[in-house]
Amino acid sequence: MQKQRYRLFRRQNGTYYSFENGTGRQTSLYTKDRAEATGLLAAKNQATAQPILNVAMAKVYLSAKSPELLTRTWGELIQLMAEGYSGPTATRWKKFQISAPMRMLANFPIYQTEATHFVAVLNHKKAGVSTNVWLRILHNRALDLGWLLAPVTPKRAWPKVRYGERRAITLQEHEKILASERLADYALFFKLLWETGGSQSDVAHLNAEDVDWAARRLYYSRRKLANRGGGRASLAVGARLDALLRQLPSGGPLFPRIRLLSEDERASHFRKVCLRVGVSGVTLHSYRYAWAERAYAAGMPEREAQAHLGHGSKAVHWAYAKRAQVVTLPLEDYEAIKDKKLLAFQTAELENAPTGSQLALH
Repeated sequence: MQKQRYRLFRRQNGTYYSFENGTGRQTSLYTKDRAEATGLLAAKNQATAQPILNVAMAKVYLSAKSPELLTRTWGELIQLMAEGYSGPTATRWKKFQISAPMRMLANFPIYQTEATHFVAVLNHKKAGVSTNVWLRILHNRALDLGWLLAPVTPKRAWPKVRYGERRAITLQEHEKILASERLADYALFFKLLWETGGSQSDVAHLNAEDVDWAARRLYYSRRKLANRGGGRASLAVGARLDALLRQLPSGGPLFPRIRLLSEDERASHFRKVCLRVGVSGVTLHSYRYAWAERAYAAGMPEREAQAHLGHGSKAVHWAYAKRAQVVTLPLEDYEAIKDKKLLAFQTAELENAPTGSQLALH
């Protein structure tokens, strides 16, 4: 029989107390009635024993349902998920897999995980935004697969994801970078990022065959979303993009050398150029923010901008465009435009109206 955690004793004033055997802590039961005090003590001992009993019962049920549930670890789930990722996403997942915070959970059984274990991972000195994001994904996948029977941490209890400052690159900064860039292919690469707003990986892997010259469209699938079957971008080829594309190869990869480099290598080159010209606070992804803000400020319909950037939701698109500065025209300008349209419509009606001779024929 398991030893009880609390025992009963009474002080000289007649008040009953509980005595915790392990720590020696004494807690008043606020009663001088022995029967009442005995019931309260039994409740405290039962509350202590119940979690232990629950765990023991859970092991019995789990072993009957699926014996492997008792041995599955977070490391196994991470490896399973890694097999479904490819490209840049697989690289980021690998970094998360071998990170110091995640190694704390790698060999820990999933069914034994409590909120305190996740808190320890998220509070690790090397944990950052990516740890928070990827751990959420890992937790939700465990629930989806039935490897976790209930949420370890409720959705509202997760620490808020706080991204670092992100901003768009300005036209002036872009021009300074182009003026300093010594490599012709990188200069064209930066120009295409400015004109398309594509991510660095998507633009680096573009092929000449992605351009439909008859329809004057540039189509490509987002590499980041390849495993989810989404992220199809559709770009109208205007005069500036047309001139730029004609400077690139007419067949095969548009950037044969740059596409072979990793994201980190391309980002490193960009940082060096920025340092050389005194530009700070921007990355290659800042071109994507810049395009979204320019489109919003110019009044491009949101649906068209989403299709251009390959965004699957309005929320994601708004996150990119929210800093755009919109300049409005005076109301009198809009009224003048309306009057001109109305006058043109009335003029067209008069020109198309039947003459007297035409009416006579009827």
